[in-house]
Amino acid sequence: MKMSKIISLLFLVAFLLACSDERAVIEGTLPSDEFDKQVVFWVPWEGEHPKPVDSTHINKNKFRLVISKRNLNKMGIVRVRPEYRFDLQDILVFSEPGTIFVNFNNNSSASGTPLNQVLQQWKDNKFYCDSTNYSLYSKLNDEKDETEKARIRSEMDDNRKQLNTFLDSLVEKNKDNPVGQLINSLLTGKVTGEN
Repeated sequence: MKMSKIISLLFLVAFLLACSDERAVIEGTLPSDEFDKQVVFWVPWEGEHPKPVDSTHINKNKFRLVISKRNLNKMGIVRVRPEYRFDLQDILVFSEPGTIFVNFNNNSSASGTPLNQVLQQWKDNKFYCDSTNYSLYSKLNDEKDETEKARIRSEMDDNRKQLNTFLDSLVEKNKDNPVGQLINSLLTGKVTGEN
């Protein structure tokens, strides 16, 4: 009877230790095997890059990058060497505890943890607005009719207003966390310190 209690207690202690281990892990997938054996880096968004930086190798279209404790709860960029950045877009990743899933390609995305979901919402909405307005701007340049030009300009303005409304709401909901503060600083041009 005593032995089973001791074993149960040991399992409980092991479970509690595992739960208290705050780690940020980035699980990445890539579109093809042409990048196998290349190095993926997580580098800080601001400040000096500590040496060595957190990194890992791509293996069979995947990588697993464990963020060091010194870089936990910081904003950073997941990237590869410069010669591969045309095919693999850098992506902002906040190194909060948990598993962050990165789809690493020419339009990279991240998900899996709350603050990285916020970053992805910001990126998706900004990308949609920018690409829509780029398309409208091309139509505007080709258009000869002044009435149609005015309609296109109005649509572009509405698109920007919708984005601004979304971003204002996103920043307001996240004003007390580093991601909301970063997005706000980028929108307002203010420089913030690293948390």
